[in-house]
Amino acid sequence: MIYRLVLAVAVMTALVSVSAPALSTARADTASDTMERQLDELEAELTTLVETDDATTNGDARRVVEIQLPVRTYTNAGVSQLQFAERAGVGIATWTVESRKQTERLVGIPIRTTAATDRLDKPATHRLVFVLTRSDGQRILRVHRFKSEAAPRHGHA
Repeated sequence: MIYRLVLAVAVMTALVSVSAPALSTARADTASDTMERQLDELEAELTTLVETDDATTNGDARRVVEIQLPVRTYTNAGVSQLQFAERAGVGIATWTVESRKQTERLVGIPIRTTAATDRLDKPATHRLVFVLTRSDGQRILRVHRFKSEAAPRHGHA
């Protein structure tokens, strides 16, 4: 009887150790897929904004968006942070899942953040405003947190 118990525990331990890396990869893939879908939608919104609206110094052209940073669960590794930045004159988003950074191009002009949007690291829904403006003769997108008293005049969610 005791031998069967020991054998069962050994087999279960082996099965768990073999499946753990696959589970970890699946959890990370789920989190990354969630971010990729959201950022693809954001890319479409920002591209439309840049192509159809004029950049003004007062930032009349804007889009309000919601980005959901997935929480860590048994089936999802979660996203520990999301950052917007400029690289080689284009706007990018970089997110981290299990210490691995992934980057996606968002729009063909620079993105500039504020202190409040420099790094999103709370698993939650973040309401952001992307404002198309002009700075030193260059078109840029500024991103800041949505505030209800500063509701967009021409944007949409």
